[in-house]
This record gives sequence, structure tokens and C-alpha cells, in this order.
Amino acid sequence: MTDITKASRILADAFTQNTLIDPLPGDATPADFDTAYDVQQATLALTGAKQTGWKLSVATRSAQEKLGLDGPLVGPLLEGRIIGDDSTITTNDVHFPNIEAEIAVVMASTPDADTNADTILDHIQSVHLAIEIADRRFTIKQGPVATLADLNSTGYLVLGRKIASWRDMAFLNGAVETRSNDIVLAQNDDPAAWPDPFGGLVYLVKFLAKRGQSLKPGDVITTGACATPTLTDHGKIEAIFAGVGVVRAEIKLV
Repeated sequence: MTDITKASRILADAFTQNTLIDPLPGDATPADFDTAYDVQQATLALTGAKQTGWKLSVATRSAQEKLGLDGPLVGPLLEGRIIGDDSTITTNDVHFPNIEAEIAVVMASTPDADTNADTILDHIQSVHLAIEIADRRFTIKQGPVATLADLNSTGYLVLGRKIASWRDMAFLNGAVETRSNDIVLAQNDDPAAWPDPFGGLVYLVKFLAKRGQSLKPGDVITTGACATPTLTDHGKIEAIFAGVGVVRAEIKLV
């Protein structure tokens, strides 16, 4: 049995002290996703951080099938870590910045647990282009279960421009590219490799309902990588959504 108290204390200390840690010891290593969620929630409580939204990972069906999942993995977005377009963070803020072009949603109201892909749309305030700067506390990259326990690699979210007329869905499944210092990190022009942002949102509503939680007005949800997540170092980062727009930020070397 996993020692959730021990695991969460190690992870919370790493987060609050902004330090790197070795893999969790055997008795504190979650063996499955359900236990990892328990560790994640205990970790979040110990950090004292205020949650302002949610992040989805492993958001495509092909990726989920490889892990035997029926939907994406879920983690928190935290107050002070959702930043605007053209914002700057520093290399003191992140250890292993993993750059992901994403679609983010801001909620207008709380959807019912039985919401579906049509009714969920009425609860959305706005849809945005975004860059997730995922990060980990482990010195060595871990598997998906330990990663989930580590607040699902929460880092920063660059919330970019609103997508006008998002209900026509024209922005979905286009070509996407991420860059760092004008060097291409990842490209995707395969519509099948996009996550379904609204399907992911429905999954999140039902996932939270099973745990006695719900989305709230103002919550920000980022819905998964539209191109392969890629580690970078520092400098200017971009997510380019062809025909829709660009999101930019900078990771400044200090």
C-alpha cells in the first residue's frame, strides 16, 4: 500500500521549495492512477496553493489507449501561474519547461454532471489559444503514474488571444507549430492527432462529479497538447496556429 502522506509531503516540499527530487521511495510510489490522484490531491492541499483551473494531459484517444485510459489525465492550474500573452518568466521559475500548444477554455457557469458535447458549450465564456509550460519536480523523467502524482506536471499557462466565433469550430484540427528562439520544436498537420477540447471538457465534468467536485465560473481549463510536447531551455517561445493566431512568451535566463 502506498504511503500517501509520505509521498504528498515529499512532492509538496519540492513544489513549495522549488527544488528537484529523486524518484519517490518504493513505499511512497503510487502503483496506479487512482492512487496517484489521491497523492496529487494531498500534495495540492499541503502546498497551500489556490487552484484556479484544470489541465488535461494524454488528451488524444490514441495516447489514452496505449495507457488503458478512458479519458485524459487531470491536474490543477494554480493561482499566479496563468499568465498573459507576451509574458516573461525566468529560469528560476521552471526546471524542465515542456512547451505545448493548447486550446484553453474559460468557464462562464457550472455545467451539470450529465452535460454533453452540445450542452457544455453554453457554459463556456471564452476559448483561447494557449501555451502550456509544463514542468516536473523530478530530476529524472517519470512514467505517467508518478507524473500524475506530481500535480500532473503543472507549471505555467500562457493564456493567449480569444478565438472569435469559436462555436463554428473552424479553428479545430489545423496545422500547429511550436518554436523556441525561432527554432521549430514540434509540428502537427494531422487532424487525427489533435485532442478534442470539448470532449475533454465533458470528461472533466464527469470526472470531477465522481469526486464531489465541479467546474466553477472563471475556471480555466487547458485541454491538451495539439503538437508533441517538447523540452526547451530558455528564450522566446511561440505556438503558431495556422490561420488563427500566435501565442508568445519568454523564459528569461537569470
